[in-house]
Amino acid sequence: MQYLQLDDLKNYYYLNHLQLSPDGTVSAVMVSAEADKGCNNEYTTAIYVDKGNGYQPLTGLTGHVSQYIWLDGETILFSETREKEDKEKTEKGFELTCFYKININGGEAQEAFKIEAVVTDIELISEGQYMVTSIFDYNRPDLSGKTAEEAEKILAAYKKEADYQIVDELPYWFNGRGFTNKKRIRLYTYSQEQGLIPLTDALTNVADYKLSDCKKYIMYTGSKAPAEIYEVKANIYLLDLETKKEKKLLEEDMKLNSFHFWKDKILITMADDTLEALHEHPDFYLLDPETCEVNRLLSFDRTIGQAGNSDAKFGGGTVEKVVAVDYYFTSLEGYTTELYKLNLNSGKLDKITEWKGNIDYFDIRGSRIVTGAMLDGRLQEIYELQDGKPVKKSSFNDEIRNTKKYSHPIHHVFKDNEGVEFDGWVICPVDMEGSPSMEEGRKYPAILNIHGGPKTAYCESYFHEMQYWANQNYFVLFANPRGSDGKGNEFADIRGKYGTIDYDNLMQFVDECLVLYPAIDGNKLGVTGGSYGGFMTNWIIGHTDRFAAAATQRSISNWISMGYISDIGYYFTEDQIQADPWKDIDKVWWHSPLKYIDKAKTPTLIIHSDQDYRCPLAEGYQLFTALKLHGVDTKMCIFHGENHELSRSGKPDHRVRRLKEITEWMDKYLK
Repeated sequence: MQYLQLDDLKNYYYLNHLQLSPDGTVSAVMVSAEADKGCNNEYTTAIYVDKGNGYQPLTGLTGHVSQYIWLDGETILFSETREKEDKEKTEKGFELTCFYKININGGEAQEAFKIEAVVTDIELISEGQYMVTSIFDYNRPDLSGKTAEEAEKILAAYKKEADYQIVDELPYWFNGRGFTNKKRIRLYTYSQEQGLIPLTDALTNVADYKLSDCKKYIMYTGSKAPAEIYEVKANIYLLDLETKKEKKLLEEDMKLNSFHFWKDKILITMADDTLEALHEHPDFYLLDPETCEVNRLLSFDRTIGQAGNSDAKFGGGTVEKVVAVDYYFTSLEGYTTELYKLNLNSGKLDKITEWKGNIDYFDIRGSRIVTGAMLDGRLQEIYELQDGKPVKKSSFNDEIRNTKKYSHPIHHVFKDNEGVEFDGWVICPVDMEGSPSMEEGRKYPAILNIHGGPKTAYCESYFHEMQYWANQNYFVLFANPRGSDGKGNEFADIRGKYGTIDYDNLMQFVDECLVLYPAIDGNKLGVTGGSYGGFMTNWIIGHTDRFAAAATQRSISNWISMGYISDIGYYFTEDQIQADPWKDIDKVWWHSPLKYIDKAKTPTLIIHSDQDYRCPLAEGYQLFTALKLHGVDTKMCIFHGENHELSRSGKPDHRVRRLKEITEWMDKYLK
């Protein structure tokens, strides 16, 4: 077995959007991989299909497929910009999405149609007619009826407006999308004969939609026009595609999770707002669209569609689906994500997998269930549910997983001073021999890795950075302290308590790990984390000197500023801190790591991205300045063109450089 290398993450295959054909005999999946060296530091994405003899590429391996759907049992429709003239057109500022059809049994892809819009989703209504969502810019000039020459002149003038940014909405930007002021996701029908026909207002933003099985109705939710301040609560609207009549279905706006057509009813998952908490878990309800009567079907104190964290997957797929009388969904229970089935007639809930891993997404056709999952410490692969057990159907990541050294996380359960149990893990250095608790002589440094959220969770899924550190002879410690997902509302609720019980859990975890694993050098401890994990790293360096090095990533340093520059800050901060600067500025400042930086002594690396609008760059700059002024050894690494997702889906070279910076910083102080 070989040592895992820093840049081996470039050799991983990232699987997403798994779909079975209409008859369930063939499965398709989008596969992203790093492009050949020298190809603009990007990922390629191709469609692979499995007709019963393993997954084979259907589209070009150097292409960039962005979405696909099954048109029938043999034909797939996908979008990709292939032609030189189309690429040049988009470079000039034209909006264009090109669609192709390809037969899974052979032959080249044939151009189907081009839509002069940025299409984000497409669904077949009937032959030649589609449901489409597209990014609509209210301020963008209308080019309809213009000649190519006229349109180019208009776009050239429009581009000059990029020197000026007008904002009059909240949020004015959004992570991964840039400035969003007056930009909407708009709903349309499309056919080649009629083109795009809008179904929603120009300033209504569609968050999600569902097409009925009969193809006569559509449900959608989102912020209705003018929507100048995005609200967490929303309503559901039922639209008759023939008459274009629209009906609001809920008496009042609610915190919606999802909705689905089912027979003559509508299944809704939404929070009842008992806790008045942003992340309150949803329950299941059935709604009568005629009377608008809503009845609770079942209470469920867990997150729907959540999976455990990993830095070796991105893209996602289906996490909930109605099939006949059953609603299938994934949910995180403790530290494993399983597949559940809710009978919509009886309200009976069953867990249909006990795989003790992480099911990231799935699809169902008839009796066939396929999933994308991380099991047994493996990278993501496709599995089929057969007799309750996972049958591995793909081998995308087998070679690297079977040839590189791997250290399996060791699970422990801890009980805090309030009697609350939480989970933690230790990954031992790959070169350790014998039982960790019996190791004598050599001491090893350790890195505490703190997850984001805070309402997310670690599990035993494959983590490249953790395995790389174990291959570099570090112990790696990670835990799900209070505030994490997977254990219900009460466990997850740390509103107004940031830096208290969560901090205590983490310090207790480190203390107990030092006892359980005497080979850990208690004088050579590092700490790192991103987002909330970055907040907690910042908090830690202001409250203890026990760590010899820290690397804080995409972090929060000041809740006062965070609340008014983050894309979600204006509602997230008050919910999580339970105060705002006008009602109780002392409390907001008390929970801000910046308040305690005059106590910090730990050498600290700060990693941030200039297009991170979730935890904006200013959070990193403030921390850097404060640490420098107080004489702490500090370095800041800024990634241009990246956002909050750098560690998970950033450009390949940037992801490698990020991990290199962190590892070298830890090596400098811990080795």
